[in-house]
Amino acid sequence: MRPDFASRLQEIKQKFYVRDFDGIFLEPTNLSVYTAQYVPRRALCYYDLFSRPELQTILGTRPEIYCLGAGSGSELLGITAASCLLPETPGKTTPLNIHLQDYADWSSILQHLEAAARCRWNIETNEISYHFSLGNLLDISPAMEAHISSSQLVTAMFVFNELFADKTNAIKFVKSLVLHMQQGSHFLLVDSAGSFSSVKVAGKSYMSYMFFDSLNKHFTPVISEDSRWFRHALGLVYPLPVENMRYFVRLYRKN
Repeated sequence: MRPDFASRLQEIKQKFYVRDFDGIFLEPTNLSVYTAQYVPRRALCYYDLFSRPELQTILGTRPEIYCLGAGSGSELLGITAASCLLPETPGKTTPLNIHLQDYADWSSILQHLEAAARCRWNIETNEISYHFSLGNLLDISPAMEAHISSSQLVTAMFVFNELFADKTNAIKFVKSLVLHMQQGSHFLLVDSAGSFSSVKVAGKSYMSYMFFDSLNKHFTPVISEDSRWFRHALGLVYPLPVENMRYFVRLYRKN
């Protein structure tokens, strides 16, 4: 473990408290500390979430998945592990395509996580393909819009709090989602069930899922839970404490 791990982690937590996300993620030396502290519990949580029948059904179609703000690798590990639960299909199948997007360059960390996942679960390149691209959701590009349009599942997991730090551009991004997601595709929204996920509008606080719930002309809820606990297995061994998580989840189908 890095000798400055504890002090650097404390700095990261302080920046989270004041929502200084750039101060966390645009400092390359923070990324390995963030990964070690936060990725294990989220990856386990995402594995549990993607083990649910609704998401197993989607994974079984071998979709293209566009994971927003997913550079740290929790989605890579959680979705990959859950895909191992799918029944084996004889003959050649279309690979599951997991595209991870972020505005910070996590490429070196993702390479290590991909190698570990392929080794641990014996994942061949013709079974799952991984891609990473840089891009800012607050300044969405034509390439990002194209990924949204071509994907059968778009995920935003623990990312919308960062987006709504800039409400104007966050709304523009949501409009782009509505415009470019294909009919019948799915949008998965996951974030903390606590007050940290609230957004202030006109002096009132709203949970971020309320915003998407109001878009019922465009999205039909498939899973809708305001508070759900993920508790890791007893006896879990990891060099750092792994905390349980309380989160909300929304899975929407695009109308």
